[in-house]
Amino acid sequence: MTKWGVAMKKWIFRGMMIVIVMIAAACVGELTGGDYMPGTNDVLYEEWARLTPIEVNGLWGLMNMITGERIVEPQFAWVSSPSEGLAFVRGEDGREYQTGYIDFAGNLVIPLPEISEGRGFSEGLAFVRGVEGREDITGYIDMVGNLIIPIPSTIMFGDSFSEGLAFVRGVEGREDLTGFIDLAGDLVIPLPTAIVAHTFSDGFAVVIEREWNYDNEAAFAIGVPGPFIFIDRTGQNAFGREFGSASDFRNGLTIVSLDNGNMIFMNTTGRNAFRREFLFASEFVGNYAEVTLLNGTHARINRHGRTVRRSG
Repeated sequence: MTKWGVAMKKWIFRGMMIVIVMIAAACVGELTGGDYMPGTNDVLYEEWARLTPIEVNGLWGLMNMITGERIVEPQFAWVSSPSEGLAFVRGEDGREYQTGYIDFAGNLVIPLPEISEGRGFSEGLAFVRGVEGREDITGYIDMVGNLIIPIPSTIMFGDSFSEGLAFVRGVEGREDLTGFIDLAGDLVIPLPTAIVAHTFSDGFAVVIEREWNYDNEAAFAIGVPGPFIFIDRTGQNAFGREFGSASDFRNGLTIVSLDNGNMIFMNTTGRNAFRREFLFASEFVGNYAEVTLLNGTHARINRHGRTVRRSG
């Protein structure tokens, strides 16, 4: 194949990757009812693979994606994706008593009639926001509805806890409140220039640090361009470099793109785990990952980085 042909294949695969990511972001955004912050824990993904919100005639419920069975009949103004056995629901106007968290049987186990927004549970905590005028009930609740970590109204967003830390963003003008809080609610990793921060995994978190265009960019959207860095629990750039794209660490590996656009599997020491580069790489599912080799061939590799199958 000519150099031109290889280059064309490389750009085609990059384009396919971008389209796939954008489609995934759009789908998850619809399911969560707002901007999506990647990096939520594995528990949510496992449950979301089984149960997903469905809409019928303007009302929402939960369906088992595998069997097609309606687990919770559509009856709410909104239902979020489930996490740790619970899903946030919002009652229709005049039926705010239906707002709160339901279990998989559809029982309202945590009634929260004065909450306007609820995010998924992680490590037993979930971020909720009070309706206008009830900022005093905004913060992180436990799995019985107690407000464990109050959050001031100067915080516009709270993400899931992971490894004892959660990313929060201050409102415009209060970027000094942006960063990671601990379980006591203290800002232990200030990140005033961060636009996006994924949850911690394997001791690291992916962060985008640059000026945020409040008018033209949606915070926490997966499509926000980098560059990306990894921070450690002290807030330092763990590997002393930037990447064009980056995924969360899973089982000691992350996928990052280099300056030349190629992708590698990087380990927690910041090294190329398999000493190979790829045009495209996807996360491991079990013991294998789908990749596109530098010559444009689709292949499957094992956890040692060896090619076990090629598909043309």
